[in-house]
Amino acid sequence: MPESSAISTRTKVLIAIGVIAAAIFISGRMIDIFWLKMVTKPIPVLMMALYLFLLPHKNRFNWLIIVGLLFGATGDILLEYSSHTFLFGLIAFLLGHIFYIIAFVSDCRRPALGVAVFVYLYGLAVYSVLQAGHLGNMALPVMVYLLVITTMGWRAAARYQAPGVNHASAKAGVIGAALFLFSDTLLAISLFVAPFPLSGVIVIITYWLGQLGITAAAAYTLGSSSAQA
Repeated sequence: MPESSAISTRTKVLIAIGVIAAAIFISGRMIDIFWLKMVTKPIPVLMMALYLFLLPHKNRFNWLIIVGLLFGATGDILLEYSSHTFLFGLIAFLLGHIFYIIAFVSDCRRPALGVAVFVYLYGLAVYSVLQAGHLGNMALPVMVYLLVITTMGWRAAARYQAPGVNHASAKAGVIGAALFLFSDTLLAISLFVAPFPLSGVIVIITYWLGQLGITAAAAYTLGSSSAQA
């Protein structure tokens, strides 16, 4: 994101709303207030989407990330609502990742096969751990989701130091994708293998930071002057 001294008042307001909503959501989860969680959970990601939407001269990369963020916010609501809407939430996030993949590929088609092997082996290892847990009828959906999110991570990493790709954008995208993948790995382990202390807080914070990294990747494609708007 832009240097703090150059951040506009509008952006500061969006950041403040997102941070306050995040804090309220975490508090609502700790004291288990359903309506408070439902109202506040999607707000941080919606503020990221709104930040990009308000930038001038948006390019295709930006629009694709905006759509991906909106699918993410939808997934936030569906995952939080009940166990019966979990699969629909998974589908919403999967669609969001597909838009991220298209965005990353749109400005870099470098194969980066070494990265692909590493990321897919990571996904295979995670799935093997989950299979030892209680996947049940979620085995296939989780497999497909893992395939898509690891592909997203691969394409984000492929942009790093690629010719013609904005370095700050590529770096932010790699960090964002890695945090997103880490967050979803912890979430899957806590759901299908065994929960661990503070898993919910760690998962949601790393998820928001992951989405923030991807948002920054989109903002940096416009150059510093536009990203400061």
